[in-house]
Amino acid sequence: MNMLTFDKTKNHQQRSTYIAEAVFEVEKVSADRVSEKQAKAKKLLDRLFPLENGSHNDVTAYVIDYRHVMAYFKDGCHSGLKYPKHFVAYCGNKEEPESILFRDGTGSHVEVTFGPHRGTGCVELVNIDDVQLETCTMFPLETHEMSAMRHWISLVKGDEKGKLRAYTEAKEYTSKSGEDYELVCCYKSYK
Repeated sequence: MNMLTFDKTKNHQQRSTYIAEAVFEVEKVSADRVSEKQAKAKKLLDRLFPLENGSHNDVTAYVIDYRHVMAYFKDGCHSGLKYPKHFVAYCGNKEEPESILFRDGTGSHVEVTFGPHRGTGCVELVNIDDVQLETCTMFPLETHEMSAMRHWISLVKGDEKGKLRAYTEAKEYTSKSGEDYELVCCYKSYK
């Protein structure tokens, strides 16, 4: 194994462990401790999809500006993502999206859904309603194809016992280029 391959493998394993630890941090907080769950979810976003400047914890608004996500802060400053290619789609309108869809380097999606603004007249931090991670179950077929089923795991919203909620559903978004962006429940892929 050459050193370049070794380094990439080692970095991927370290990053996977790092992400798993961040997900566990969000998961272990009880669903009834909303503000703590929010803070942990924002830290997870800082790890998975960091901003060029600042932290998701300090964002007051997200806006879709052409093909980019812009995060605005209390002092009026703004920042894009450190890796703009991670932003792929959104729901709602560009000035106040209901949710933003990211895709990491492995092709997995993460949806961030925003809660309503309280309307106090003051500039407030963004309320994250939920963070949903995409997972896939693969089934081999007799051909050279794989059948896959997409699942969503809700990190912020739990079930009645406060445990993670997982479900399967098709989702539709508007891509950053303005076209439809659909994530179906079941699909086929090649080996």
